[in-house]
Amino acid sequence: MNISPLDIRKHEFKKVLRGYDPDEVLAFLDMVSVEMEGLIRESSTLREKAASFETQLKKYHDIENTLRETLLSAQKAREETINMAKKHADVIIREAEVKAASIVDEGRNELARVRGSFSELKMQKDSFLVKIRSMVNAQLDLLNNIEFPEEAAAEALTGTARPNTVAAPPPAPAPAPEPPRDVPDNPLENGLHS
Repeated sequence: MNISPLDIRKHEFKKVLRGYDPDEVLAFLDMVSVEMEGLIRESSTLREKAASFETQLKKYHDIENTLRETLLSAQKAREETINMAKKHADVIIREAEVKAASIVDEGRNELARVRGSFSELKMQKDSFLVKIRSMVNAQLDLLNNIEFPEEAAAEALTGTARPNTVAAPPPAPAPAPEPPRDVPDNPLENGLHS
Protein backbone atom coordinates (compact mmCIF):
# COMPACT_ATOMS: atom_id res chain seq x y z
CA MET A 1 0.00 0.00 0.00
CA ASN A 2 1.41 3.38 -1.06
CA ILE A 3 1.02 6.13 1.47
CA SER A 4 1.77 9.70 0.52
CA PRO A 5 2.62 12.49 3.00
CA LEU A 6 -0.77 14.00 2.29
CA ASP A 7 -2.45 10.70 3.32
CA ILE A 8 -0.53 10.82 6.58
CA ARG A 9 -1.60 14.41 7.29
CA LYS A 10 -5.26 13.87 6.50
CA HIS A 11 -5.65 10.53 8.20
CA GLU A 12 -8.12 10.66 11.03
CA PHE A 13 -8.20 8.30 13.94
CA LYS A 14 -11.23 7.24 15.91
CA LYS A 15 -11.68 8.90 19.21
CA VAL A 16 -11.76 6.65 22.16
CA LEU A 17 -11.77 7.25 25.80
CA ARG A 18 -8.49 7.54 27.35
CA GLY A 19 -6.61 7.61 24.02
CA TYR A 20 -3.56 9.53 22.92
CA ASP A 21 -3.31 13.26 23.03
CA PRO A 22 -4.73 14.40 19.69
CA ASP A 23 -2.34 17.38 19.40
CA GLU A 24 0.65 15.20 20.00
CA VAL A 25 -0.52 12.64 17.44
CA LEU A 26 -1.11 15.41 14.87
CA ALA A 27 2.29 16.93 15.56
CA PHE A 28 3.93 13.52 15.15
CA LEU A 29 2.01 12.83 11.92
CA ASP A 30 3.10 16.25 10.56
CA MET A 31 6.69 15.43 11.42
CA VAL A 32 6.43 11.98 9.75
CA SER A 33 4.82 13.49 6.64
CA VAL A 34 7.59 16.14 6.36
CA GLU A 35 10.25 13.44 6.74
CA MET A 36 8.50 11.29 4.18
CA GLU A 37 8.30 14.21 1.72
CA GLY A 38 12.08 14.67 2.13
CA LEU A 39 12.68 10.99 1.59
CA ILE A 40 10.44 10.97 -1.51
CA ARG A 41 12.28 14.03 -2.93
CA GLU A 42 15.65 12.44 -2.16
CA SER A 43 14.51 9.18 -3.72
CA SER A 44 13.33 11.04 -6.80
CA THR A 45 16.64 12.92 -7.05
CA LEU A 46 18.57 9.67 -6.61
CA ARG A 47 16.47 7.99 -9.31
CA GLU A 48 17.19 10.89 -11.70
CA LYS A 49 20.90 10.68 -10.90
CA ALA A 50 20.84 6.90 -11.35
CA ALA A 51 19.12 7.32 -14.73
CA SER A 52 21.72 9.95 -15.69
CA PHE A 53 24.53 7.65 -14.54
CA GLU A 54 23.05 4.77 -16.50
CA THR A 55 22.90 6.98 -19.60
CA GLN A 56 26.52 8.03 -19.08
CA LEU A 57 27.52 4.44 -18.41
CA LYS A 58 25.85 3.36 -21.65
CA LYS A 59 27.74 6.10 -23.50
CA TYR A 60 30.99 4.94 -21.92
CA HIS A 61 30.22 1.35 -22.91
CA ASP A 62 29.52 2.54 -26.47
CA ILE A 63 32.79 4.51 -26.48
CA GLU A 64 34.65 1.48 -25.10
CA ASN A 65 33.14 -0.76 -27.80
CA THR A 66 34.00 1.80 -30.48
CA LEU A 67 37.58 2.06 -29.18
CA ARG A 68 37.90 -1.72 -29.03
CA GLU A 69 36.62 -2.05 -32.62
CA THR A 70 38.93 0.77 -33.73
CA LEU A 71 41.88 -0.91 -32.02
CA LEU A 72 41.07 -4.25 -33.64
CA SER A 73 40.69 -2.56 -37.03
CA ALA A 74 44.01 -0.75 -36.54
CA GLN A 75 45.74 -4.02 -35.59
CA LYS A 76 44.25 -5.78 -38.59
CA ALA A 77 45.24 -2.90 -40.90
CA ARG A 78 48.77 -2.95 -39.42
CA GLU A 79 49.08 -6.69 -39.99
CA GLU A 80 47.77 -6.34 -43.55
CA THR A 81 50.20 -3.48 -44.21
CA ILE A 82 53.11 -5.54 -42.84
CA ASN A 83 52.09 -8.54 -44.95
CA MET A 84 51.73 -6.37 -48.07
CA ALA A 85 55.12 -4.77 -47.39
CA LYS A 86 56.72 -8.21 -46.98
CA LYS A 87 55.16 -9.43 -50.22
CA HIS A 88 56.26 -6.27 -52.02
CA ALA A 89 59.79 -6.65 -50.62
CA ASP A 90 59.87 -10.30 -51.74
CA VAL A 91 58.80 -9.28 -55.26
CA ILE A 92 61.48 -6.57 -55.37
CA ILE A 93 64.12 -9.02 -54.14
CA ARG A 94 63.10 -11.65 -56.71
CA GLU A 95 63.15 -9.05 -59.50
CA ALA A 96 66.57 -7.84 -58.35
CA GLU A 97 67.90 -11.39 -58.26
CA VAL A 98 66.58 -12.07 -61.77
CA LYS A 99 68.05 -8.81 -63.02
CA ALA A 100 71.38 -9.52 -61.32
CA ALA A 101 71.49 -12.99 -62.89
CA SER A 102 70.70 -11.46 -66.28
CA ILE A 103 73.47 -8.87 -65.85
CA VAL A 104 75.94 -11.59 -64.81
CA ASP A 105 74.94 -13.70 -67.84
CA GLU A 106 75.34 -10.70 -70.13
CA GLY A 107 78.75 -10.02 -68.58
CA ARG A 108 79.82 -13.64 -69.11
CA ASN A 109 78.59 -13.57 -72.71
CA GLU A 110 80.42 -10.30 -73.34
CA LEU A 111 83.57 -11.71 -71.76
CA ALA A 112 83.35 -14.82 -73.98
CA ARG A 113 82.79 -12.59 -77.03
CA VAL A 114 85.77 -10.39 -76.12
CA ARG A 115 87.94 -13.46 -75.52
CA GLY A 116 86.85 -14.88 -78.89
CA SER A 117 87.62 -11.55 -80.61
CA PHE A 118 90.98 -11.41 -78.84
CA SER A 119 91.81 -14.97 -79.93
CA GLU A 120 90.77 -14.16 -83.49
CA LEU A 121 92.88 -10.99 -83.51
CA LYS A 122 95.85 -12.91 -82.08
CA MET A 123 95.53 -15.53 -84.81
CA GLN A 124 95.29 -12.78 -87.45
CA LYS A 125 98.39 -11.13 -85.98
CA ASP A 126 100.31 -14.39 -85.96
CA SER A 127 99.22 -15.14 -89.54
CA PHE A 128 100.15 -11.61 -90.61
CA LEU A 129 103.58 -11.93 -88.98
CA VAL A 130 104.16 -15.31 -90.68
CA LYS A 131 103.24 -13.78 -94.06
CA ILE A 132 105.48 -10.76 -93.46
CA ARG A 133 108.39 -12.99 -92.38
CA SER A 134 107.84 -15.16 -95.43
CA MET A 135 107.76 -12.11 -97.73
CA VAL A 136 110.85 -10.59 -96.06
CA ASN A 137 112.72 -13.91 -96.30
CA ALA A 138 111.68 -14.31 -99.97
CA GLN A 139 112.86 -10.77 -100.69
CA LEU A 140 116.15 -11.42 -98.86
CA ASP A 141 116.67 -14.62 -100.85
CA LEU A 142 115.92 -12.75 -104.06
CA LEU A 143 118.27 -9.92 -103.12
CA ASN A 144 120.97 -12.38 -102.18
CA ASN A 145 120.61 -14.18 -105.54
CA ILE A 146 120.58 -11.13 -107.82
CA GLU A 147 123.76 -10.79 -109.85
CA PHE A 148 124.97 -7.36 -110.73
CA PRO A 149 127.24 -7.27 -113.86
CA GLU A 150 129.64 -4.84 -112.24
CA GLU A 151 129.95 -7.07 -109.18
CA ALA A 152 130.53 -10.15 -111.37
CA ALA A 153 133.32 -8.34 -113.29
CA ALA A 154 134.93 -7.27 -110.02
CA GLU A 155 134.72 -10.80 -108.67
CA ALA A 156 136.22 -12.18 -111.88
CA LEU A 157 139.16 -9.86 -111.51
CA THR A 158 139.64 -10.75 -107.88
CA GLY A 159 138.77 -14.41 -108.33
CA THR A 160 135.98 -14.59 -105.78
CA ALA A 161 132.77 -15.82 -107.39
CA ARG A 162 129.40 -16.26 -105.66
CA PRO A 163 127.54 -19.47 -106.29
CA ASN A 164 123.86 -19.58 -107.36
CA THR A 165 123.66 -16.06 -108.66
CA VAL A 166 121.02 -14.89 -111.08
CA ALA A 167 121.38 -12.05 -113.49
CA ALA A 168 119.63 -8.91 -112.40
CA PRO A 169 116.39 -8.27 -114.24
CA PRO A 170 116.20 -5.10 -116.27
CA PRO A 171 114.87 -2.18 -114.29
CA ALA A 172 111.11 -1.74 -114.56
CA PRO A 173 109.69 1.56 -115.73
CA ALA A 174 108.82 3.94 -112.90
CA PRO A 175 105.14 3.61 -111.97
CA ALA A 176 102.85 6.63 -112.11
CA PRO A 177 102.65 8.38 -108.74
CA GLU A 178 99.66 7.30 -106.65
CA PRO A 179 97.67 9.70 -104.55
CA PRO A 180 98.77 9.59 -100.90
CA ARG A 181 96.82 7.20 -98.65
CA ASP A 182 96.37 7.30 -94.93
CA VAL A 183 98.42 4.48 -93.51
CA PRO A 184 97.41 3.33 -90.04
CA ASP A 185 100.07 3.01 -87.35
CA ASN A 186 98.80 -0.45 -86.49
CA PRO A 187 98.70 -2.84 -89.49
CA LEU A 188 95.83 -4.74 -87.83
CA GLU A 189 93.55 -1.71 -88.15
CA ASN A 190 93.36 -1.91 -91.94
CA GLY A 191 91.32 -5.12 -91.69
CA LEU A 192 93.91 -7.59 -93.02
CA HIS A 193 92.53 -11.07 -92.53
CA SER A 194 94.24 -14.37 -93.21
